[in-house]
Amino acid sequence: MEGDFDSFKEQVKSAVDMVDVISGYVSLKKRGQNYWGCCPFHGEKTPSFSVNPGKSMFYCFGCHEGGDIFKFIMKIENCGFMDALKLLAGRYGIPVPERQKTAAEIEREKQRNGIYNANELASRFYQACLLRTAYGKQALAYLAGRGITQEIIERFTIGYALDNFTALTASLGKRGCAPELLVQAGLVAEGGRSGFYDKFRNRVMIPIKDPRGRIVGFGGRVLDNSTPKYLNTSETQWFNKRRLLFGLDIAARAIRKSRQAIIVEGYMDAISLHAAGIDNAVASMGTAFAEEQARLLKRMTEEVVFCYDSDSAGRKASVRAVSIALAAGLKVRIAGVPEGKDPDEFVRHHGREAFLEVIARAQDGIAFQINETLQQNNLSNLAGKVEAVSNILPFLRECKTEIEASEHIRRLAQQLTIDEGLIMEEYRKATRGAGARRELPVRVPQVPGAGIGQQAEEFLLCLLLERPDLCERCEEIVEQTGFTEAAQNDIFVLLQAGCPIDKLCENLDSAGQSLLARLLARPLPEGDSEKLLEDCLRQLQRSYLEKEYAKHSQLAQEYERLADERFISELMESQRIKNEIKKLYGN
Repeated sequence: MEGDFDSFKEQVKSAVDMVDVISGYVSLKKRGQNYWGCCPFHGEKTPSFSVNPGKSMFYCFGCHEGGDIFKFIMKIENCGFMDALKLLAGRYGIPVPERQKTAAEIEREKQRNGIYNANELASRFYQACLLRTAYGKQALAYLAGRGITQEIIERFTIGYALDNFTALTASLGKRGCAPELLVQAGLVAEGGRSGFYDKFRNRVMIPIKDPRGRIVGFGGRVLDNSTPKYLNTSETQWFNKRRLLFGLDIAARAIRKSRQAIIVEGYMDAISLHAAGIDNAVASMGTAFAEEQARLLKRMTEEVVFCYDSDSAGRKASVRAVSIALAAGLKVRIAGVPEGKDPDEFVRHHGREAFLEVIARAQDGIAFQINETLQQNNLSNLAGKVEAVSNILPFLRECKTEIEASEHIRRLAQQLTIDEGLIMEEYRKATRGAGARRELPVRVPQVPGAGIGQQAEEFLLCLLLERPDLCERCEEIVEQTGFTEAAQNDIFVLLQAGCPIDKLCENLDSAGQSLLARLLARPLPEGDSEKLLEDCLRQLQRSYLEKEYAKHSQLAQEYERLADERFISELMESQRIKNEIKKLYGN
């Protein structure tokens, strides 16, 4: 079966006309060997999105997104690899090989499709009740009072559940939906005189869709003072809030374009933001932001801004959410809505521009965690300050670099009027205790050769993509210096192992594919490739040694300030590295 799949994948890959497919999404014009257009993944007026049909790669010089045709389809259609493969196969009339399904699999698929169909029919029924019956007038008035227009009602397919126990059951029953299926979908419950009754009654109905736009559940909002205010579909294998973000199917394109997602708590918060023209907003459907949701967003953007309610529960949830989002590799900021209002209320009263100002002023995620923790501790005495530092240490360990950790420590020391070195010592103990191999955080200055070093890394990889036979001559130096990015190392390791150029992409993750596309799109400097190799390797060594020198010099200064005898060994190491740099240049 594996062989059949590989053959199928290669068949699709060979059949695809990359320019033809991408032209269906982007207006392309040929310039030289490449085709150019405005990137579909971020807003731009000047074309920086290139398609190289010869190398079967796309790359954007603006947002640095790149990869093969499968990567493009996965991004633009917000789907997984298999769905992208099937979509392209269907376009070119290539039959998809399928293994024989078991009876249980066939039954599960039938059940799943039946539930999707029942939810779609229910959504149409609810919307018809809202827009085409007298019963929906009260709900329409409620929505209008919250600034929800007809256009937004249609975009989110908002509806109304009648104040009736059997209206939905009877209507969908006429369309072939058995009550038992509606129970599985979470639309109907067993009990009452008729044996089954509608779960949602006298509520504004908001369909909840998966990233592919399929309705998997509903949220219902009451129109009176009855409880609960919101009623959701019960958790099922199709409706799992941890794996869903409300509005993502609608917001995905805007999130990619802006390279930012705004995350709010509830449906109405997200809907109100869209009504105000803020289209990159999604809702976590409560305050429990999950790892699965973070991974969903990571596929589309690099930054998330949490804008939860300003009450105690919302602020605590924001603290938890920062850690989850950082662990997924996202940049995180926290936006605080003024006057204790929620996003829905604020944007309705103050408008789009005022809300965007709130987002622009959003605070760094770790800084928010630290400030929130400080507010929970009594800082009027030493014991309270010590406890605050202890509570803050886990957040410091979330920092991606030692420089970032050092800066937070510096600010914390100022806030607590505690010696910076003491907090650094506690941080060092905490990182060691967690098994982390970290040195004392120091503010390493930017060395002059850093930019040149990174450029040399890229030129080296560009050269090796043209001349893989040169990999062996690089091994010793690369082992010492490493690469700035993990994706660079991944490409080098694959080339070192003899991976063919046309197979690299499928062996790389998303970041690696983007880097590969950029390298393949970048022309090599003219001249002798042997000399270019030597220059690149020498520059890698220089950059590495200069960084090491800066680090050890800073450590020596810090240890000397703390009267730590280790400053002597760091001073000697600094001198040794300095001599190495001199030898490198023959002086």
